[in-house]
Amino acid sequence: MFSSRYWSARCASGCTPAVGVTRLEALRFTRCSRTPLTGREFARSPVPEESTLARSQRWFEGFIQAAVSRPWQVLLVFSLLALGGMALASRLEFRGSFVELLPQGSQEVRDLTRVSEKAGGDGYLVLVAKGDTPERLEAYAAELQTQLEAMPEVRYVEHRYDVDFFRRNALLLLPIEKLAALRQDLTARVRYERQRANPFFFDLGGTPEPPDFEAIAKKYAPDAPMRATLASADGTEVYLMIKPSGTAGDLGFARRFVDQAMGTGRTLAAQRFPGVTLQATGNFQGRIEEDAVMRGDLSRAGTLSALIAVGLILLATRRVAALAVVGIPVMVGVVLTFAAAQLAIGHLNIVTGFLVAILIGLGIEYGVHLCMRYWEERRARPAREAIVTAVRGTFSGAVTSAVTNAAAFFVLLLAQFQAFNQFGLLAGLGVLLAVLATYAMAPSLLAIAERLRPARVDVAAEATASQVSQPERAWRRWPTGAIAALALSVVGFAAFSVSVAPQLGFETDMRKLKGESPASRLDDRVTEQLGQPLNPAIFLVDDVAQAAQVEAVIAEVKQRNGADSAILDSASLNDLLPTDVERREVELAALREAFQGLEDLPAELREDARLQEFQRMLEAKPYGLEALPVEVRRRFEATDGKGTFLLLFPSVSNSDTEELRRWATQIDQVVEGVKARGIDMAVLDSNRIAARIFALVSADGPLILWSAAAVVFVVILVSLRSFKRALLVTGPLFLGMTCLAGGMYLFDVQLNFINAVVLPNLLAIAVDNSVHLFHRYEEEGPGSLGKVVRHTGLAAVVATLSNAAGYGALLVANHQGLRSIGQIALLGVMCTFLGTTVFFPALLALLERWKGRENVVAGKGAVVQSLELGDSGAQAAPPGERKSA
Repeated sequence: MFSSRYWSARCASGCTPAVGVTRLEALRFTRCSRTPLTGREFARSPVPEESTLARSQRWFEGFIQAAVSRPWQVLLVFSLLALGGMALASRLEFRGSFVELLPQGSQEVRDLTRVSEKAGGDGYLVLVAKGDTPERLEAYAAELQTQLEAMPEVRYVEHRYDVDFFRRNALLLLPIEKLAALRQDLTARVRYERQRANPFFFDLGGTPEPPDFEAIAKKYAPDAPMRATLASADGTEVYLMIKPSGTAGDLGFARRFVDQAMGTGRTLAAQRFPGVTLQATGNFQGRIEEDAVMRGDLSRAGTLSALIAVGLILLATRRVAALAVVGIPVMVGVVLTFAAAQLAIGHLNIVTGFLVAILIGLGIEYGVHLCMRYWEERRARPAREAIVTAVRGTFSGAVTSAVTNAAAFFVLLLAQFQAFNQFGLLAGLGVLLAVLATYAMAPSLLAIAERLRPARVDVAAEATASQVSQPERAWRRWPTGAIAALALSVVGFAAFSVSVAPQLGFETDMRKLKGESPASRLDDRVTEQLGQPLNPAIFLVDDVAQAAQVEAVIAEVKQRNGADSAILDSASLNDLLPTDVERREVELAALREAFQGLEDLPAELREDARLQEFQRMLEAKPYGLEALPVEVRRRFEATDGKGTFLLLFPSVSNSDTEELRRWATQIDQVVEGVKARGIDMAVLDSNRIAARIFALVSADGPLILWSAAAVVFVVILVSLRSFKRALLVTGPLFLGMTCLAGGMYLFDVQLNFINAVVLPNLLAIAVDNSVHLFHRYEEEGPGSLGKVVRHTGLAAVVATLSNAAGYGALLVANHQGLRSIGQIALLGVMCTFLGTTVFFPALLALLERWKGRENVVAGKGAVVQSLELGDSGAQAAPPGERKSA
């Protein structure tokens, strides 16, 4: 069954080297007879003690033979596995919230759960109505509010507020210092008006006129007066903020609820207000659109990646059968990976969601190398022998690269950042499943392709295949100076990259990492019209007494930070209740006394609207929580009646990471101060969560990158069993990674917390080219670089382009964070290609020529028998015999 090329060397002591080793390896690690055995002799050779490695390799040989002999049965088994995987993977859901990126046990996640339960959900559905006069829009909003509040899924709807209640009680809510100043101003104005009404009063011009009632009202009016309704400044838009009973994280509920609310509004508009149009925004609509945008992005990226991969495979192999041989195992590997994701995690996030495109790019690499090696061998060998040779010749390199990839990905499991952690798990598992699926299914697919359309053995090609001098001569046509210049140019660009690396920055604008959608743009407009953000920080405490203590701590923190304070204002039920009632009553009594006897004033002055409003305010009496309008009170009360909320508004941008870090630091100061007073407080704030994400990425990034580099080197070292060889393979990889800094500088690409996950992945992806090139070069031997570059180098080019396609497909995404992944990954793939596929072969060629020159000087001839990298005592076989065993 085996030709004489596939031979087994047996030692005098009876040891038997592994069946899969090359002849060069056999000569290095055994002192044995060089007489090759025939397949029958090999089968009859007694094996006194069979090692575990030998048994596993014998099983592997048997599987290859079974795959070639019974291909349909093998494909049936994997088809059933794929169907089961599809059933599991179809249940995966996408979660776009940044909270999903944090460790589940983190304080931020615990606080989110606690506050959301008390608040009865996480945000609002905001309906925006426009297209009619302000009066008719108000009438429409009032009717729609009534209909919506009748729905069982709705807790309440906010649109109209009892502003008169707060106007009547304004003096009870004014800070005591301002109330005293108001009393002085009003008393002075009333005294002035009485003097003017006195016919015997003469103004000698010595005393300035005090502010009139209109000026006094403006002076003491709140900075942000409460609106009677939620509407735009010009009244052309009205807003209804709906609080559902469910959460935005439950996409099934969110979709049903939004459809029902929008349907109710559109039906009312069609029946009674035909000019009114309706739009939706807020947390619920935003989550729905974010999910749709992300799914659309990933679908387009995956489809584009697959199409580009198809084109590359056809271009490189010029065989339609290659699409099935390469593509089917990749699809099976991807399906099984996402089935594992459903079992292990249950959902995807904004980082793991793009794995489809990435795994396609990574997965087809193994099939490309196998196919191109198969058709290279098929030119000179029968189909079965070519399949066996191709599998043996590429399996070692494929397993080494896959294990290296997986190990580098699994390093991400060390990250505290949940997104990195989950990405590492799924990507590492996906790479292993891809290589297993390729070598389990590709032999059967190749056998079926041969049965459907047999290829011919090219006798001339077989004769040419035994000659090594031709590729050697082809390579040697390149002048040494040109090869050295090529290598030096890569080194020079790496030096340039080192010099500009300190100038690279980290993206601090969150807006550049978010997906664009109609809901997000509408949300920005509503926020601008209402004059305050819809997402302040929310503090949960037990009662209003604790809320008052928290506000005192907030004031201390604000004063302590001075001009650097990131806190704008706070709001709680305490701001809506009268405080310091006794002192307040003294001031109000003095005001009432000042307003007595106004009957003597002229009629036009007594009828002044502002004066009459001040008189009504003086009639207000202190009140409790029960007297507050329900639409205001419920914003600050827990749904179960146990607990109250305090809102904290930032004075800084929520898109700049430096300002977010300052904001989060000051919230932490508030939390520490409150904790020191013995108060158990939970905090919910999306900006604080974002700052926490940046902190985790900053802490995890360097550790993960250096750990991945170390793991890649160690795996290569274990595989090659030589420090010099490991350094030779990984050195060009690290050189290419250094070039990435220069590429980022030239193309103005910055790191951010989403695309930072790509950096350790680039190490794993790029090492494949070095591994495959070195394994093939080691197999063929020195003097074969021309052949290695022409065949394995071409496969490396195709694999690199497929990886670039997988990442580059993300450039079509609407989500800016995904686009940033595509940008930096595309640059990284190209830069590492310079190191592993341009610099590395050039380095090998220069080492060969330098070694050959030494041999000429020593009188040994110009033929290089071995580079002697870590195995100086190894015996070299003639180049023509260097084939896989």
